[in-house]
Amino acid sequence: MKTMSFLFCAVGAVAMTASVSAETPAVSTSQAIKQALDASAAAWSAGDLKTFMECYEHAPGTRYVSASGTIEGYEAIEAMYASRFQKPGASLGKLTLELIDVKPLGSQYAFVVGRYHLKPDTGAEVSGITTLLFHKVGTRWLISSDHSS
Repeated sequence: MKTMSFLFCAVGAVAMTASVSAETPAVSTSQAIKQALDASAAAWSAGDLKTFMECYEHAPGTRYVSASGTIEGYEAIEAMYASRFQKPGASLGKLTLELIDVKPLGSQYAFVVGRYHLKPDTGAEVSGITTLLFHKVGTRWLISSDHSS
């Protein structure tokens, strides 16, 4: 009788879990990364560098690579963005990010190819390709390595 009660409880738990899972669809890796990049671009366009930086992993090994070289560390990357783009009396410009491809690398990493478009207050739009290594930290996908050209 105890076995039957245990079995009934186990089957009930599985059935409840299955119905809850069916009601709350999981966000795909690609969707989660797109949401992170869209939020980051919106923060940049609003002139909020601190919130823009929230898409980067806050770690000493986080990297930014460009034609100018490699910058390592969250704080160093934030300082680079501030010195290059924050000018007194000017906005950061309007940033949009286009997701081209997302390749999951297991459950904790994803390789992303995208295109950025930055329209400053004055001058021509700048556009280029970016490759990003995202790392899943808790429930968030964060940039661990950024190569933009």
